[in-house]
Amino acid sequence: KRFCATRHREFRKARMLPSLWRRAWMSSSTEAAKQQALPKIIQTSGVPIHCYATDLDQDTLRQLHILAESPVPIDYVAVMPDAHLGKGATIGTVFASERYICPNAVGVDIGCGMAAIPIEGLYKDDLSDGDKVRIQQKIKERIPTGFNQHRKTLERTKDVIDEISADFPPSPYLHSQLTLPRVTDQLGTLGGGNHFLEIVYEEVEKQVWVMLHSGSRNIGNRVASYYDQVARDSLERQGVSTKALQGLNYMHIDSEECRDYLRDMNWCQRYAFHNRRVMKEIMLDIVGQVTGKEGDTEKAVNIHHNYCSCEDCGGGRNLWVTRKGATSAKKGELGIIPGSMGTGSYITRGKGNLMGWQSSSHGAGRTMSRSKAHELIPQSEFEDAMQGVVCDAEPSVKDEAPQAYKDLAQVMANQESLTEIVYRLLPLVNVKGFESKVPKKYRRCSEKQKLQS
Repeated sequence: KRFCATRHREFRKARMLPSLWRRAWMSSSTEAAKQQALPKIIQTSGVPIHCYATDLDQDTLRQLHILAESPVPIDYVAVMPDAHLGKGATIGTVFASERYICPNAVGVDIGCGMAAIPIEGLYKDDLSDGDKVRIQQKIKERIPTGFNQHRKTLERTKDVIDEISADFPPSPYLHSQLTLPRVTDQLGTLGGGNHFLEIVYEEVEKQVWVMLHSGSRNIGNRVASYYDQVARDSLERQGVSTKALQGLNYMHIDSEECRDYLRDMNWCQRYAFHNRRVMKEIMLDIVGQVTGKEGDTEKAVNIHHNYCSCEDCGGGRNLWVTRKGATSAKKGELGIIPGSMGTGSYITRGKGNLMGWQSSSHGAGRTMSRSKAHELIPQSEFEDAMQGVVCDAEPSVKDEAPQAYKDLAQVMANQESLTEIVYRLLPLVNVKGFESKVPKKYRRCSEKQKLQS
């Protein structure tokens, strides 16, 4: 069956179908996607687009054309199956460049990514309902979420910042930010939106894992916004129309401001890596307190999906590859592709396919905006979708409901040539970040407000 022009109409249609018909409809859609020849090549007046998505809306397509027709990419732009509209550049976009770097194409959450680690000797049935509730409560007590931060700077923070700064000396701008509480007190904090902390289990062997999704927090946002303005000012001094670029402001790789950006970007990436590491260690400590089990550090994975790096792109070429909401999938490289908060995630292994710039999706991808999700998804359906998971299925996080995301099975089918599945991980415990725009009573649930499996 052919997908509708927009997933808003799909969702309205799916809500009217009986549940059995709905599952059959989604299954047939996935099978249809498998039969399509991917990537679909979309010609533009610039470089072509290699599209692994089967359900792009017109706004996203227009945004992709702006990128493909700009001076920034060479050869082609790769679009992952979870792609959707973003700021400046489409989320789920990968491209290479010889001469230009675009801060908005990396994104405002520099170094955002995933971390996961299996727990040695701990399996799904070892965790009682009470264990899962205690783990969730302790996670919420020890890891600040949303716009919150630690009330007291963690002991390790100064050493982490000093270590990063030794490897990537900060620019004068970044250096001026490093003593702000939003930097020193946010190491080891979650954030909001689609960021999460989870206890999951592997589908076959049932081994329990710790998994999380977070990035560079406020400092990444500040750096991205600052250098987007720097790039815009530089282009305007050169007489380039920035209005036509629609936020895709770029810098020449040899310019001083671009060198500063790359160094500060790497600083933020390393901060994001350590942010995930610190939260992972806190979660492992909590699981250890409840179960007496430890993480298998040799099998830990910690990856970015918002970044830019100089890579071997074949043919003896080293190019600057930018991934905005895309997972590196070089041959044999492990990745993590999360679904929505109720559908599970995948540990993957890359195939090194240059047609997709050696990349894969970074998740399932949204089907509707957050405001539309709040408007269209009944609270009862959100709660039904989260049955069996210890979580806070509050109205304030309904924009993260499984119904607001693409079918992850379809996304994985679309990228079979890019990556392969190693493990499927299913959720047991979920913690999301509440942001200040949410009514106060929903920012953090009390210990009595929980959904037990």
